[in-house]
Amino acid sequence: MGFLDNFKAAMQRGAEAANANIERQRAEKAAAESRMVRRAQPQGRPQARPQQGHTLPEGVVAVSLNDMQIALGTNSKGQNVIMFIHGTLLAKPMGQTTLDKEAQKAEIGRIARETLEREIIHQIESMGDLKFLMMFANRMNRVICEEIKAHGYEAAMKMPLVIRPN
Repeated sequence: MGFLDNFKAAMQRGAEAANANIERQRAEKAAAESRMVRRAQPQGRPQARPQQGHTLPEGVVAVSLNDMQIALGTNSKGQNVIMFIHGTLLAKPMGQTTLDKEAQKAEIGRIARETLEREIIHQIESMGDLKFLMMFANRMNRVICEEIKAHGYEAAMKMPLVIRPN
């Protein structure tokens, strides 16, 4: 009976190993599911340092051009061309001024708009070309700052111009 006893013991060890393998697979599956549940639950954002108000140096104003639209008219293909301008300027009067900050912002915005309208109207046929728009916007950053300087302000682009056609 030694052979049957050995066979019976081997069968018992095989059954125990199979049960252990099944339990291990269940444990791995449960661990994977719990990791998936933890990933699926939205985690709170890490707390950043408290936001402090961005203060500009004395006398500097920030002018946002983000709501600016310039209607160029109709091109040779019969399309009505409208440009949407995005960007931000920083400017400071070079001398004394009697204008308050809001009036300075309005004046700088007006100068930027007039400069863009003057320069962009001649380029109406090229306004659908992405490469042209990127190069034109890059060039206009300098032109606008020079024009604002000619009106008595030091100027710099905080956010470069982005020009998007309709």
